[in-house]
Amino acid sequence: MIILFAGKYTGEYNRDKILIEGLRNQNDITLIEYKFEKRRNFNRKKFQNLSEQSDVIYCPSFSHKFVRLIKKHTTKPVVFDPLISYYLTKVFDYQNVKRRSPRALRNYLKDKLPFDATDILLADTLEHKKYYHKTFNIPLEKIDILPVGANTSLFKPTTNEINHPLIVGFYGGFIPLQGVKFIIEAANLLKDNRSLIFNLIGSGYEYEKIQKLVSDYDLKNIHFDGWVDYDNLPLKISKFDICLGIFGDTPKASLVIPNKIYHYAAMGKPIITMDSPAVREIFSPNKNIELVKNTGKAISEKILALINDPKKRKNLGINARNLAEKEFNQDIIAQKLIDIINRKTKEGTH
Repeated sequence: MIILFAGKYTGEYNRDKILIEGLRNQNDITLIEYKFEKRRNFNRKKFQNLSEQSDVIYCPSFSHKFVRLIKKHTTKPVVFDPLISYYLTKVFDYQNVKRRSPRALRNYLKDKLPFDATDILLADTLEHKKYYHKTFNIPLEKIDILPVGANTSLFKPTTNEINHPLIVGFYGGFIPLQGVKFIIEAANLLKDNRSLIFNLIGSGYEYEKIQKLVSDYDLKNIHFDGWVDYDNLPLKISKFDICLGIFGDTPKASLVIPNKIYHYAAMGKPIITMDSPAVREIFSPNKNIELVKNTGKAISEKILALINDPKKRKNLGINARNLAEKEFNQDIIAQKLIDIINRKTKEGTH
């Protein structure tokens, strides 16, 4: 099978890296790429030449505005992997676009039009699939689930001494989805506990707001690292004794399993994250992850429980790594994509 990656992408985003590496590891798959930044950079003849050589076109994450253009100039089936809904993000997560406004409609159409145009629509979780179906009226049979996964060759367990104090770590964008404010509230409840410190990696939309909250609480038990490049993440995560996921009180938070959860698991780390239907699709509470309500109190109590139970921390990490190797490494995720394409093309999707 020859797969053409086409759209606006760098190949540096986590989803792209996993699929590209996984597909290149397959003996019977040839991967070719056509990147373009804007419509005016789209060379129709070049694209059509590559399309004719291919069996299927894959539009990477965030390529919403180019799906219809690509579909127009190919006779091959098109797979779109949006990963996000602009409508959900702008209107309901960030809440910087009013519902029932012209801008809300524009964001709705940013999703709806490419979702309708593609032959195969990918969702990273069943919950996201349900959302696409309910919100945009996309037929369920058109949507397939492809988990995000992790590169288990890059993200892998390391042998580290246990820190004193223990490091409770988080990485990610400081955006509503992440619920960093609840981590700060947990840190405030634990500020007199000298057996742990918090290490938060990242930046973003709510960074200044979070810094102000830390200042208001006068917290000395939090260290901020700023943004860290993808290739340096494994080293940073390796120093965490307990890893924190997402705790956002937004609709999107219950639909997704973020990159960090897969990365922590691949590195064999004990994970605490917000309970949601999405995370339970892959992970099992008390076996390979710890699930809590998204409140500072619940997070702080679970952190304390794990601090006082090193055996459980170890077992959670071992089980998480085993799950990563069996269910969502880069080769498995790539094979899942191939299976989806094979099944749908045999069904006559295009």
